[in-house]
Amino acid sequence: MGYIRRPAYYKAFRCIGSDCTENCCIGWEIDVDEDSLAYYETVPGDFGERLRASIAPADEQTGEPAHFRLDAEERCPLLNDCNLCEVLLHLGEDKMAQICTDHPRYYEWFSDGREDGLGLCCEAAAELILAQTGAPAFDVTEADGVSETGTEAETELENVLFSMRDTLFRLACEDAPFDDKADRLYRTAKAQQEQYDDLLFPFPEGEDEDADETDEDTASWSQAFWRESTLTSLLEMLLGFEINKDDWRTLLTGAKARLPEIIARRNDFLQAYQGKRHEYDNLLTYFLYRHFMKALGDDAVQDKVQLALVSTAVIQLLDVYEWLTNGELTHWAQICICKAYSREIEYNEDNTEQLAAFSVLDEME
Repeated sequence: MGYIRRPAYYKAFRCIGSDCTENCCIGWEIDVDEDSLAYYETVPGDFGERLRASIAPADEQTGEPAHFRLDAEERCPLLNDCNLCEVLLHLGEDKMAQICTDHPRYYEWFSDGREDGLGLCCEAAAELILAQTGAPAFDVTEADGVSETGTEAETELENVLFSMRDTLFRLACEDAPFDDKADRLYRTAKAQQEQYDDLLFPFPEGEDEDADETDEDTASWSQAFWRESTLTSLLEMLLGFEINKDDWRTLLTGAKARLPEIIARRNDFLQAYQGKRHEYDNLLTYFLYRHFMKALGDDAVQDKVQLALVSTAVIQLLDVYEWLTNGELTHWAQICICKAYSREIEYNEDNTEQLAAFSVLDEME
């Protein structure tokens, strides 16, 4: 018997379908899993023929899986004029491709259970994520078929990382200014990386493992991040990534052009937005929940916290830009910024790895 852990808000999620302003069937390459592909081969009639004609076969040379061919407007060919899925309408929800059924849900498997979450790229999910107040809450249930066979050592490492993440969750929700919280998270992550390294590669008995304090131990992550030179380098990096939608490029370019003003007016924005500053706690928690446990694969504990810090701070930077440009940051504008960031960054592993490795403190040199 294994477990499934989910954020408490997970059960409240509902796809808003045709009411969604950024339909996930537009602008995304939609893969077709093998089980769905096999079933689609058996669908009779005109719809079956149109369904099969809409699918590009897998390419064995490139490794690209079978997927729906997007039309000239980058719409799924089976999305009708009312933005409703024709597979669902003709065949039922259980016959949709797996990714269509799952999105924006994501899953992470562990030795004795699984964690589920909702991706920030979906506006309905972003609404739920931003609305939370207080410490993060999770529902844990027993479930069959989710447990994987793991060694005792693997389970031990998982439990160490889960405990570290719980510590980070508590820090993310402390009643403290954002910059103080970010600095403490960074210092804690650095200590956790050293602790994790000692667990993986213990020093031989008798050797001195104490290290001298470095400048990085006492430096302020926040002061380094909010320097114009750091933000310029970071925005140039983001603009160098593959960009899915032009509105993201426009947002980044606009913010880059107004960096001095953004830095100078940021404290004014935080004061004006004080009633909703818990949203940044929620974002930190979201990024930590989604990405921290991936350290099991590469042992880069500190990088996962860095990704959460940079991601949340970039969203805050774009919030300040929106506030300066339009005189306010509406709730809808905040949702749009969050889902754009997630869409452009979180669904490309190269992007998340580069941001995780972006050394904020090195930019001070």
